[in-house]
Order: sequence, then structure tokens, then C-alpha cells
Amino acid sequence: MFEKTVLDKLCLQAIEASIAAGKWIQSQVDAAYHRRKKEGGHSLASQVVTEVDYKAQAIILKHLASSVNQHDLGLLTEEAADDQSRLEKDYFWCIDPLDGTLPFTEQRPGYAVSIALISKSGDPVIGVVYVPDEDLCYSAIKGQGLYLNGESFLPKPSADISLHVYMDRSMQGESYFNDLGTYLKQWADSQNYGEVVYHFGYGAVRNALSVFAHRDSCYFKFPKAKKGGGSIWDFAATRLIFEELNLPVSNYRGDKLHLNSPETTFMHLQGVVYASKRELANHLKRFKIS
Repeated sequence: MFEKTVLDKLCLQAIEASIAAGKWIQSQVDAAYHRRKKEGGHSLASQVVTEVDYKAQAIILKHLASSVNQHDLGLLTEEAADDQSRLEKDYFWCIDPLDGTLPFTEQRPGYAVSIALISKSGDPVIGVVYVPDEDLCYSAIKGQGLYLNGESFLPKPSADISLHVYMDRSMQGESYFNDLGTYLKQWADSQNYGEVVYHFGYGAVRNALSVFAHRDSCYFKFPKAKKGGGSIWDFAATRLIFEELNLPVSNYRGDKLHLNSPETTFMHLQGVVYASKRELANHLKRFKIS
């Protein structure tokens, strides 16, 4: 494990990199750029990439280059091939230069920059998220709490009594969707919630961050056979953020969300669960897909 002074410096570099990339991204919202399809999961959101993604990645890598060399770090970044250095080095930078490319191209909220430093064992020790359209930078170092724009931060969830559910658009077309809706409504009624409010269309990072904005909220992905379910970089920084807030985050079995599988960078075999309270997380994990 790095000394505190080293982690502080590395976190500062990640903050600077995320803000520089995020400001570039925001400057391009109304600009003309090329959009194309890439190999990914089975949802449209996972297959969209633009030249803005690549430029943001280049900005981040330029900021982090000195740390890679100085500390012999590996790299895993969304818009480059996995060179397997994440399996060889003690720590690696895990970078999503533009999470939520689809909402970005549709000029609506839902995108973010995400950078994490992860150990070979698959555990994040630094997590940084920058939200370009709101100029918000969340940062965390393991064991040191969460910071927002440089100030110690504890979220103050809204007081409304609805259950807020964050999901991928693609889940609406799944055979289990109606049964899931019934399951969530039954539990919401048992907790005296006013209603179940569904939110679709954000990227994975913004989905996770949105959970702690509400008193009762969740974001989840079920395990599945098809590759997809997001990738390591989609959950790397937000896992640490939730851990520093002592909020539940896990794979769908309730185990630690592992962020360095040697078999794949996809998360479809694990699934993910983020929730505002442990009882809600446990309830989600009991839902059986028929």
C-alpha cells in the first residue's frame, strides 16, 4: 500500500486529469464530432463512441503519465485495448474518459469522467468522478472519506418518500421487467413509500451517484450470460465512493464487487447493486429472474 503522502499526490493528479478532460468534454457539447459504433455489450449505450471520448482519454493519460512511470502502474482505459498490465502490476489506473457517451451525444445529463486507482486484488484505493455539466468533482482515498470540490462531503438525501430506481434503458425490454416492477412496488408499499420512480438513460457512473441523492434509492444490474453488464471502469470509482460513505455496494451475490477479473473486463457474471440502505440492497438480491 502506498504511503498517505503518495496517495494524496496521486489523487490530486487524478482530480486534475478528470477536470481537464471534463472541461474539454463540456466544450464539445454543441460542437460537430464523429460518432461511430464500437464492439461492446449488447446495448446501444455500450456501443457508442466519439472522437470526444478519445480526446478526453488522451488528456487524462497525459496528466497521469508521470505517475505511471514513477510508481510502475498498470493501465486500463475504456478506449484502448486491455494490455493486461492490470494483472501484472501492484496497482493500475482504471479510466473511463466519458462514461455516458450516449446521453452526451443526445445533449442531456448523464455523463461523467471516472478515474480510479485499483490494486491487483481488485480493490480501489483512489476514486475520482467529475461531472462536467454540473462542475462537480467527487474524490475519495480509501479510509479518508469523500470530498466534493475539495471539501469534505456527506450527502443530504432528499426527504421525499418515493423509492427511486435507476436502471439501464435496455432493462425495459427484458422478459422479467414487469415482474420486477411488481416486486419493487410490493416492497415499496410495505415501507409506506408514496410511489416507485424509475430513472432511465444515465451512464453507470451518474446512476450510482444519483442513489445517494435520495433517502430511498437503488441502482443495479443482474448477472447474465451475455457479455456486457458494464465494465470495470464503470464501477471502479463509485465503488470506493460508496464504501467511504458506508453505503451498500456489492455484486449481485452480496460479495465484494471485484474489479480485476483475469477473464474479462465485463461485469455480466457478477452483476452490481448500489443502494441507499442495506435492507433495500438485500431485498433486490432476493429477486429471481424467471
